[in-house]
Amino acid sequence: MEVKRYSCLEGAKQATGVTIIVDVFRAGNTILSCFQNMVEAVIPVGNLKRAYELKDKYPNYYLAGERNSFPPEGFDFGNSPSEVSDFNLEDQTVILTSSAGTQGIIQADKASRIFIATFGNAQSIVNYLTKLNPEVVSLVAMGFGSEEKAKEDETCTWYLEQKLKGKQVDFSSLKEMLLQSEGAERLRRIGRRDDLEICLKPDVFHYIPEYDFQRKVLFNTFFPVN
Repeated sequence: MEVKRYSCLEGAKQATGVTIIVDVFRAGNTILSCFQNMVEAVIPVGNLKRAYELKDKYPNYYLAGERNSFPPEGFDFGNSPSEVSDFNLEDQTVILTSSAGTQGIIQADKASRIFIATFGNAQSIVNYLTKLNPEVVSLVAMGFGSEEKAKEDETCTWYLEQKLKGKQVDFSSLKEMLLQSEGAERLRRIGRRDDLEICLKPDVFHYIPEYDFQRKVLFNTFFPVN
């Protein structure tokens, strides 16, 4: 298994093989929280106009996401894992658009398969990839606004790489570092300390969202933590 690491939107466009999109603050964990709440599917959308079009076409779908860290007008909830818990999403569909995570999913068109990972499902994704044993794994740290590297995403792809190589990493020291990062401070500024707490908890989700290229939705691949 060859493990490659990429950054931001250009990295997503270059990624090949089994591709892991990483957006710790916050799209990856919002997606994982949706599946924790028994959502049927998440539709990742890059374009805000397209998100509104889908909502008009399917008014029963939830519309979620952000631009400049806040939900646009008419959205049911933001790009926030903590907000997800306020909704009963069982057997529902969520349209999700964000500045980074969903952009990477849409643009990773050279990938053979696409999965979503954060610290929250790190061990599950490592277990799954170890079992799958693909020739190439591309880890893509989506960054802030998909254009600027973010410490939390770069650290997460490094963390996943180490675990895929069978190495042990002290997560507590990584967490302390990331609590001092620019991304963590941004979440505090916008009043989302609750999201910060969720996003820096390792292995709390046993879900592995996978992108269906034909249906253009994320569905859940379950693989329990050993």
